[in-house]
Amino acid sequence: MKLLNCQIDNERFIGLLDNNRTINLSKALKVYSTIYRGEDWFFNSIEDLLSLDNPEFCLKKVADFIERYNLKESLYVESFKTLSPIIRPSKIIALGRNYTEHARETGYNPPEEPIFFSKAVSAIIGPEDAIVYPECLTRVDPEAELGLVIGKRAKNVSKEKAMEYILGYTIINDVTARDMQTEDLKMANPWFRSKSFDTFCPIGPYLVLKGHIRDPHDLNLELRVNGATRQKDNTRNLIFKIPEIVSYITLHMTLEPGDIIATGTPSGIAPVYPGDTVEIEIENIGILRNTVIRG
Repeated sequence: MKLLNCQIDNERFIGLLDNNRTINLSKALKVYSTIYRGEDWFFNSIEDLLSLDNPEFCLKKVADFIERYNLKESLYVESFKTLSPIIRPSKIIALGRNYTEHARETGYNPPEEPIFFSKAVSAIIGPEDAIVYPECLTRVDPEAELGLVIGKRAKNVSKEKAMEYILGYTIINDVTARDMQTEDLKMANPWFRSKSFDTFCPIGPYLVLKGHIRDPHDLNLELRVNGATRQKDNTRNLIFKIPEIVSYITLHMTLEPGDIIATGTPSGIAPVYPGDTVEIEIENIGILRNTVIRG
């Protein structure tokens, strides 16, 4: 099940991808709840669904309802803007050097325990939005990453139970001001600022519920710039797998519903420039596309 946040004029709604067409799931949820629950479920974003005890169960019920009463034609929408699947999480946590060859290309040995850092929530943009290249920078790199979306509050989670806390998967472009990051690392300073310029966190286009990804540790991912492949790998090569990542992070902080984890990027980092088009494709999830413009 692929969900997306949509907007027409000032109205936002949840979309459900169905054979390359989009169903207005917010409208379907409202009709379903009026008939079967006697209350008004008005959910205009994926984040709203996180108020439910079991979003996946609810969505399956509504999807079955749409099929049973042949409602698809009345719910299809054709023209809309796609937003980030999560618009305002409480935090974005990203893994550094989580593919062996990427660690080596940046001059480091593979880490013995997860390295994580944060990106500013204000950096989030959606598919087809522009990555703004600030004039103060000399090198900006895109980075292809599998994203995790947390479904329920998580603290001190064991590796054995970690997958229970994941709602689904998406695509993240961990855009990095590489010149600034290098300078900060040389001076033993944090590299938060190099990761957090406005527009430096494209996400999307879809949130794929975890039950619809057979094995998140066997997904091909590829980053292309103007059609030429820059990065190509498989999530089986993650040094720290998803349960270990979630468990390790929750030893240090509480993860809230809607929080995002970027699991790390493979080797092949290289700069982009204004005018470039960046595409990240992850198997069974989709293609995240953004253009680069001058700031």
